[in-house]
Amino acid sequence: MSGILSGLEKFGLGNLENIDIFQEKEKEKEKEKESKPNEEDAGGVAVEVSEESVLFDKTYNCPCCSSSFKAKAIKIGRNTLVRLDSDLRPIYKYADGTKYDAIVCAKCGYAGLIKNFDSIGDRYIKDIREKITAKFKGIDESKKTYSYEDAIERTQLALLSTVIKNGRTSEKAYICLKLAWLTRGMKEALDKEAPDFTAKYEKLEKEELNYLKNAYDGFSDAYMNEKFPICGMDENTLCIIMADTGRKFGKKHDALRYLETVIMSKNATDRMKDMARKIREVCKEQDN
Repeated sequence: MSGILSGLEKFGLGNLENIDIFQEKEKEKEKEKESKPNEEDAGGVAVEVSEESVLFDKTYNCPCCSSSFKAKAIKIGRNTLVRLDSDLRPIYKYADGTKYDAIVCAKCGYAGLIKNFDSIGDRYIKDIREKITAKFKGIDESKKTYSYEDAIERTQLALLSTVIKNGRTSEKAYICLKLAWLTRGMKEALDKEAPDFTAKYEKLEKEELNYLKNAYDGFSDAYMNEKFPICGMDENTLCIIMADTGRKFGKKHDALRYLETVIMSKNATDRMKDMARKIREVCKEQDN
């Protein structure tokens, strides 16, 4: 798990490099309706659509400290999905939606993905206060958009909170997958003409693979021990993610097994089966 939470020192949460994100497993089993940011205004004049234009400040209530705070969120129906990567990472037209999946309470430091933010047992609130809030130095909420660096820090905080509140193995794996996607997005956004491009690219490549490895390990455990849906995903969806991720670490046999599950499934869509076949072809090409 080395380095998976490095970078949180700026928030006062240092010495986390060796934390085992799956350690708890063994211990305990409105503004969205504003005018569309499209290519024309009411008068038919072309309007530039920016990342900022598809965002709004959404209000959240923290389940740990009961404070109200705002965080950037994407307006429903305003961000166009362009395509999916082979591991189902979504690529959007205007803003990388993954950058806005994690929210952080600016007062106490508790964080989580939007879908799980309110899910915390009363007995773990004290742990959050002792292990995060007591050291938390605050977070900048003045930015109009989140950079990839901002998004990764917020998602790392979500992972830390999920570990402390004894979240499911699948939840921690899913956050690791999000971190891998964010790192990939940062890698893709690098200036190829910059003199340090190669060094930065290689560093991010290693970080992405580290996140993917943790995601794969966590999902493998969840696949065997948790019931579907897992993190809102059915078996076919998770099998696609695990197959594409696993093949990158030499888990070809397991990847092919997961792909066969999708291809033979009566519930998988034709699109999902086509994706599985394409990944299977990539696996075969890796042997050549």
